[in-house]
Amino acid sequence: MKIKRIIWKWFSGMTFKSKLLTVFIPLIVVSLSILGVVSSEIFSRSLINRSVNDVIDQSSLIINKLDSITKNMEICSNMLVTDVNRLYDNFPIERTAVEENQFRLTMQSRLAIDLSLFAETDAAVFIDSNGKIYTSYPARNDESEAIRSGVPEELLKQGNYGSAYWFPMQKRNYMTPNPDVPVLTLGKVVININTGERYGTLFLIIKEPTLSASLVSGNNINQKNYFLVDERRIIVASPDKEQVLTPITNPTELALLKSTSEQTETATRNTDGKRLITVTDYPGMQWKLLNVADLDVLTKDVGKNTKLTILIGFTCLLLSLLGAHFLSKVVLNPLQDLTKRMRRVMDGNLYVEAPVHTNDEIGLISRVFNSMIKQIQELLQNKEKEQKRKREYELALITSQVKPHFLYNTLDTIYILNDMDRNQEARDTTKALADFYRVVLSKGRELIILDQEIKMTTDYLSIMQMRYPDVFQYEIRIPQELRNTPIPKLSLQPLVENAIYHGLKTKGERGLIVISAVKEKAKIILRVEDDGVGMSEEQLKEACCFQEEDKVVKSIGVYSVQERIKLYFGAKYGLTIFSEEGKGTRVDITVPGGKTGGKADVPDYDRGR
Repeated sequence: MKIKRIIWKWFSGMTFKSKLLTVFIPLIVVSLSILGVVSSEIFSRSLINRSVNDVIDQSSLIINKLDSITKNMEICSNMLVTDVNRLYDNFPIERTAVEENQFRLTMQSRLAIDLSLFAETDAAVFIDSNGKIYTSYPARNDESEAIRSGVPEELLKQGNYGSAYWFPMQKRNYMTPNPDVPVLTLGKVVININTGERYGTLFLIIKEPTLSASLVSGNNINQKNYFLVDERRIIVASPDKEQVLTPITNPTELALLKSTSEQTETATRNTDGKRLITVTDYPGMQWKLLNVADLDVLTKDVGKNTKLTILIGFTCLLLSLLGAHFLSKVVLNPLQDLTKRMRRVMDGNLYVEAPVHTNDEIGLISRVFNSMIKQIQELLQNKEKEQKRKREYELALITSQVKPHFLYNTLDTIYILNDMDRNQEARDTTKALADFYRVVLSKGRELIILDQEIKMTTDYLSIMQMRYPDVFQYEIRIPQELRNTPIPKLSLQPLVENAIYHGLKTKGERGLIVISAVKEKAKIILRVEDDGVGMSEEQLKEACCFQEEDKVVKSIGVYSVQERIKLYFGAKYGLTIFSEEGKGTRVDITVPGGKTGGKADVPDYDRGR
């Protein structure tokens, strides 16, 4: 703690310029160092990710090329099977020497012609059921080795004569025009299309260079690192001829091949930060396409990026020194001026204004300070107006609570009921009148719970129904869980009164008033509906004029309900009126939902206690 006090005393005694230099120079040095390390790492990762994406895209192209080659060979084999059938149709099975010589020449010619249509296929060999061998090329070696090798028997063991069978890549001195070049062989059994009689076996040969040529792309800097591996983990195609037909020996490559043997997605692995190995599945041949990239080659530009970052860092450090000197003059004077005006506000003077000299952050602070002072002044003025309005609403509420004409008419109704010996109805009316005014007066409190508001409104409806038995009937549909909702007193009664006098009394027949409540998300909607005469569009606009400022209010009661709800709950709550002429009117009161399941935040007296 002592060291901390010493450092703080030393720092607080500095000039503003020295503080800037002391704080920002270490920050800039540390930040630039972190920036250099992070940018190098990000740049390196970006290069690696881009290389991986390039390899994946290039691998997809290579796979498509290989797929095109294999499919073309299968198409070629189907064409040759058809041509062999036609050739057998033109020659007898048992042929003379002359016929056999002509048959051989025709077969060689037909094989050569069909192969000319498919550049990928290098040679074709047909071995009939008698062991005679026919080639598309001039035979240079003893082709009978093909019989002794068991290749035709291996093809026949596959059983399915309609499908092609691929033999592994191998180097041999038979069934190939060049014994020094490894070849990939496609075999297919040739049968009589009509009778099913087996004519022999057909073999199509593709040289390894044809496959490795598809692994080379001019826009790929690592083009020589692509190679194909079969299910035996043997390289079957590679631009590096010394790799062909050699097994994979690298442990990392073997492990990656093993882990992806059952996968079809492309997999990538970084080996000790030196090599990036990518494996892509080629399901058509059960092969894997491997790419091995040297990370040193991929990230060779990272060093240049680091040097550039260091150079920029020293430049920024120099500029920061110059900037600190400049800021000490530009920033300090406006701050001191603003501080003086803040002290005046602290002393209680709200009628100050800070000068705005610039459009930078200091200028923004000054504008915000001026705006804040102006808002405080406006809030004080609005508070005074709001208090005045609240007193006016309370006075209007007290005036509406008395309702002399309602009291006189109700007492007159009680007198008539007694005179008619309807004593029970007179007692009920008297009790309803007393309960009504008990809640209305309620010690001057404004907020009560919905249950008390409903009871008061029910008492009012009971009295009015006694006076106008043929005008209306009513229904109360308030769920129990909503009855503890806080609501301003006398929110429903003015709406019910309007429904009786303006909606149902002039209808000419008995109507219905329905009071209900529903909860929608965080709000509760109270509804007063009647099926009275309704309102025209013009009348509805006049009734809703309380929603607009500077409009003459037509209904003091409705306006009072609207303003008191907004006063206690906020501007987003209040009344909404819906009406259709000849069908009726509905008024929705929207209040906050709050805790509807338990007790609301309302005094006990307002709960009827």
